[in-house]
Amino acid sequence: MKAWRIVVLALAALLVGTARAGEDWHRPFVVLGPDQGLPNGGIMCMAQDSDGFIWLGTQNGLLRYESGQCSRWTRNEGLPSESVDQLLAIPGGGLWISTAQGLARLRQGHIEAISFQELNAFPGIRGMAMDPSGHVWVATGKGLFVQTGDREFRLHPYAFPGEVLTVSRGDAGTMHVGTDRGLFSFHADGGTESWTATQGLPKEGAGLIGEDAVGRLWVYTGRTLVMKEPGAAAFKDHSRLLNAAVTPYGVFLRDQDGTLWLPTRKGAVHLNGSQAVLLDATAGLPMRWVRNVFRDREGGFWILGATLARLLGDERLWYHPLTTGPSGEIVWAMLRDAHGELLVGTDDGVMRMGPAGPKRIPGTEGHRVKSLALDRSGVLWMVGTLGPALWLEPGSERARVAPLGERGVGLNTVMADQAGQIRIGHASQGILRWDAGQRRLVQEVGTSPKQPGYLCAFQIRQDGSGRMWAATSAGLHVRDTSGTWRLYTEKEGLPAFGLHGLAFLPDGSAWIHSREPLGLHRIRLEGSQVKVLDHRSAGQGLRSNVIYAVDVDSQGRTWATTDQGFDCIDTNLHVGRQDGMVSEDCDLLALLIEKQHIWVGTSAGLVRYEPRSNETHASAPMPYILHVMKGDQRLEAPLETFAPVGPRESSLAFRVAVPSYRNEGQMRIQVRLAGLEEGWRDLDAPLTRYPALPGGTYRFEARAALPGGEFGHVVGLNFKVLPPWWRTWWALTLWGLGALGLVLLIIRLRVASLAESKAALEHLVAERTEELSGRNAELTDALGRVKQLSGLLPICASCKKIRDDKGYWNQLEHYISEHSEVGFSHGICPDCIGTLYPGRAARQANKAADSKP
Repeated sequence: MKAWRIVVLALAALLVGTARAGEDWHRPFVVLGPDQGLPNGGIMCMAQDSDGFIWLGTQNGLLRYESGQCSRWTRNEGLPSESVDQLLAIPGGGLWISTAQGLARLRQGHIEAISFQELNAFPGIRGMAMDPSGHVWVATGKGLFVQTGDREFRLHPYAFPGEVLTVSRGDAGTMHVGTDRGLFSFHADGGTESWTATQGLPKEGAGLIGEDAVGRLWVYTGRTLVMKEPGAAAFKDHSRLLNAAVTPYGVFLRDQDGTLWLPTRKGAVHLNGSQAVLLDATAGLPMRWVRNVFRDREGGFWILGATLARLLGDERLWYHPLTTGPSGEIVWAMLRDAHGELLVGTDDGVMRMGPAGPKRIPGTEGHRVKSLALDRSGVLWMVGTLGPALWLEPGSERARVAPLGERGVGLNTVMADQAGQIRIGHASQGILRWDAGQRRLVQEVGTSPKQPGYLCAFQIRQDGSGRMWAATSAGLHVRDTSGTWRLYTEKEGLPAFGLHGLAFLPDGSAWIHSREPLGLHRIRLEGSQVKVLDHRSAGQGLRSNVIYAVDVDSQGRTWATTDQGFDCIDTNLHVGRQDGMVSEDCDLLALLIEKQHIWVGTSAGLVRYEPRSNETHASAPMPYILHVMKGDQRLEAPLETFAPVGPRESSLAFRVAVPSYRNEGQMRIQVRLAGLEEGWRDLDAPLTRYPALPGGTYRFEARAALPGGEFGHVVGLNFKVLPPWWRTWWALTLWGLGALGLVLLIIRLRVASLAESKAALEHLVAERTEELSGRNAELTDALGRVKQLSGLLPICASCKKIRDDKGYWNQLEHYISEHSEVGFSHGICPDCIGTLYPGRAARQANKAADSKP
């Protein structure tokens, strides 16, 4: 509690200064609207449920803000009216909702209408509060009603004089009821107190009531603000603390530290005892009038007015543009002077950040100042690459060009060592030393025959042992206590490409960053070699590999500025535009770390950040499955399981969100559907859809992580998708039995067919066998007869007759015809023609001769 009071007091001091100065520090607010899934306006009230989600009552329904999307409840979902003016969160989950036409309760995603049984018409709700027992007290135009059952309300038994205006809960469970006649307090021990105008209350009664952690009781009615100290008998007028009237529908907000906020038509007033601090446009508030002030569970600060705005930077970040123009000044360097004032080097001179706002040191106008240093004589050195170095001598009001000769132009950096002696890094001539006795610059390290060209020195620092380290274009130059400079390059183990800057850690090692985007390297010098101990790149505590500056705070934590904001690499803390940085584009070496503040120079002004002594790793947030779309049906959370899904509803969609608004837009959410997907996949859209899921048992799972962090708790939802009837077990059984019967029928038909084919084949075989048997007999007989002719036949040597077995002589052709199937036809061969018919033979011979060519 004490820590919160310190923070609030610091905020109060800042805002008081802002109210006095027209050009001062700003708080970074972001305006939320359609880009975040919210309406442009018409938001009346806010609340946060037990899961951490923000709810908004609007003139067009009830909204649940889900970081980039909203779910809406209207009359179609059961609201008595779409004009919602008050919300009250229920500790166990759900909301009480006051509308223009009645009271309702949201429980498990469903709206339940509430009726006051003792009234015929809706009485008009003016306030709601929950007592320590969890019962709701409702102030209405017909009296004070108290919840007596789940959905039952009865008039409070106390006879209040006058008209009930409001009800609120105070410290220790005290319930305060305001009427147009006075204030009535009901203590948890049963005691009752009351106050009227005779004890200092406004004559109009008690319209708004608030109690802070100290026990101060505040009452506002009309334009009068009164306060009663603990134990005091009467209220005292504190209307002087208000700059304007309280906004209609406005209420007191009791902050986490126990102080109070009150919305007005010209900003929000922070009440802390007898002091008040105004948060308005001069401090960066993006609206004129405020309807409500709200604090979420993560400590986020919200302002509700014409639109909805949220304070960024966890109330630890401020920025100053250092100019009245449309864009901020480019900031290159920061330094505390001998009087404790902050000096800021910019593209347009040096600013002195005094209590009355920034003032430019005369004589520095138009000069780009990239580095600042105070020497032992008290002279302020101001150097810049594009122009001559400047001096501001003690007692002088105006800076002048330093008498440094030709080497006094084109200086990158300047530093005062532990003895107050000045060393300068030149843009081309290396490392220079100011000789105060001879009043000239002496070159300590420059180019050499082995390294011709130019040597650019960017940053020079001195370690705890007195050694000088210089980050240069050639590498790392180190000067030992004897005065000897040594160069370390990639040959000695240093990363290549030259260096831009460095910072020392308590153990004597050093962080270095290169001119190329290589992240950070932690090195240690071991003799003539460089040993790389660690390397950090994007995703290892850094958001980017482009490093502009690095430094170490008093607790040994390393901070680095990049082209995407700045990081504390030891705690995985990142600060960027989403945290309120006016620009993420940090400038080279523009980083100053003090015990209470971190100063970062950007291309749009100066950023101030207040680190905490106990910076820790942010834990992984837990996602929520908000609803499931099952066909046209929407199933609202909380869900652990739901009824089996039919085949016609098997296309499902799941809405997953994380109730973390501090890290809005940075969250990484992964999902998977066990039973369908093996690995996790990133969720890119608010809804993830699974069309036409096959029958089976599934588990939808989700997890979340911060950028660069590890994933945390896994949430899941089990469900079952029913297969179509033709794929159910009984249908598959019937299909199996039918298939088995069909197979058996086919087998039987096949067997019968084979049997019939076998019988026909056997019959055919028998016929063919019988036929072959006859043919065989005939063949045997023919073969037998062929064999008789194949024996030795007696034949006449003259007439060629053959003698048969009976001794008779037969003609040759007659014998063969009798003993075989051979027939004969008769003719005359040419030889016999010549013998028997010589004339005919001669004519045939002549005819053949004539036919030859």
